[in-house]
Amino acid sequence: MATLAPQFQQTTRERWVRVAALPTPAALALIALATLLFRLGSLFPEQIDWDEWSFILMGADVAHGHLPFVHQFDLKPPLIFFLFGAVIALFGKSLLAIRLLGSLCVFAAANLVYVTGKRLVGPWAALAGALVCALLASAPFGLATSSELPAIAFLAAATWRLARVPLRNGDAAIAGLLVALAVLTRTNLALVALVLGLGLVAAAILIPAQVSRRAWLAFGAAGLIPPLLLVLVYAIAGELATLKLAMIDVPLAYSGQLTALQVAREHVTQLYYTAQRAPLLYGPPLLLAGVGGLEAIRKLAVWKQDSWPIALLLATTAAVAGSLLIGGAAYPHYWLQLMPFMGLFAALGAHALSSAAKPLRLASATLVLLPVATSISAALPAAREAYAAPRPIAQAAAYIRASGGPHPQVWALHKHLVHWYLDAPQLSRAGVHPDNLARRAIIDTLAAHGYVGPDEVGRLIALKPQFVVTDADGKGVAWVRADGKPVEAWLDTNYRVDAQFGDVVIYRRR
Repeated sequence: MATLAPQFQQTTRERWVRVAALPTPAALALIALATLLFRLGSLFPEQIDWDEWSFILMGADVAHGHLPFVHQFDLKPPLIFFLFGAVIALFGKSLLAIRLLGSLCVFAAANLVYVTGKRLVGPWAALAGALVCALLASAPFGLATSSELPAIAFLAAATWRLARVPLRNGDAAIAGLLVALAVLTRTNLALVALVLGLGLVAAAILIPAQVSRRAWLAFGAAGLIPPLLLVLVYAIAGELATLKLAMIDVPLAYSGQLTALQVAREHVTQLYYTAQRAPLLYGPPLLLAGVGGLEAIRKLAVWKQDSWPIALLLATTAAVAGSLLIGGAAYPHYWLQLMPFMGLFAALGAHALSSAAKPLRLASATLVLLPVATSISAALPAAREAYAAPRPIAQAAAYIRASGGPHPQVWALHKHLVHWYLDAPQLSRAGVHPDNLARRAIIDTLAAHGYVGPDEVGRLIALKPQFVVTDADGKGVAWVRADGKPVEAWLDTNYRVDAQFGDVVIYRRR
């Protein structure tokens, strides 16, 4: 009996060490489960945001074998349309498959936050950061599948490769390739590519023991590969001018709508009201990330031989935040681009609190588990409700197909997912996202380059298509009215309300 107690104590200690070590497969399984639960409520609804419908229509065009922008236009870089096109080509008209693409991107970003954070602060704090990343990237202000989500997967992967000490040329090259893919998903991230390149030049001079002297060259050379391949493809197709119009001319015009100060003011206002709507969801992780930000600054102030990853994290976060200010608009889903970095700061914050005092370990865990529970408790009933809910746009499409003949002519002022269900072509190359026709920065630039006529809305009104589809709340009619067109009088004179399914209204020409 004298030997049993020490053996028992040793066995218990070994078990605790194994549990505390948190094997990576177990951590990734937890992240996968949490991500699925966070996003469960967004997998089944037909209607989340009309941006997603525009991505679907652009992706469907790619699935039919067309290059983005050649036949129709939306204001995003082409990689998101290639991704949507691949999903549609593989799975057909499946909203679930498209939503799972977004979930896969969030899962990938959170996993990469975990493996990056694990090197910095250990497994448990890294798990906290990964959960914060997945949680915030699945928050209601985001979209189920948006261009930001593939971008954060690429950015998180690039950060994982760059945050190595010592940083070798191969890692820098892989990171350059990944950042270029992120830029081809979100154009504003070109600023991040520039900042990282300059940062690698400075690091090669100042801390050659931590960063290879040629890392900047490897980063830049590899980063040129994706855009050069894209240019080559469009050159072979004879569409270089179209690529320039879509990737340079229109984005530059759009970014000039608001100054950086105006954009910052809009973001602050939206953040204030967003946090008010769900304080338990947003407050704790932002507080934890704030603690981590202070810890990162403290670590940077007492520079050590392994401080390169901290400098990288701070610089990249600042670059992403800065890139949000130069886009000419401010929407909450833009914040998704910051979520991998919020996750890494949260990991630093969790580690700092847990290391400071035992009572703060509980506080650190609470700051993660409270919003996790809040998110899941909201997602489960939302998923159940959405799964059983009707799909009014699909119903509207079925009605038009049954009553409008084999090739109905449809103009969707809103609810434009109906075009996907019907395989009905857009009536304007620029109208994939309907209100682009009234956004002067977009439509005037397209018209100036001969992509569309000078008055697309007027042309469509004169066309008097067989069906007009819009929303019952008047959002579709509102953007046409804002373009100076008497849309209500036009509808009253030429159309009658033929059917309504939920909030989807169908007008038929008299």
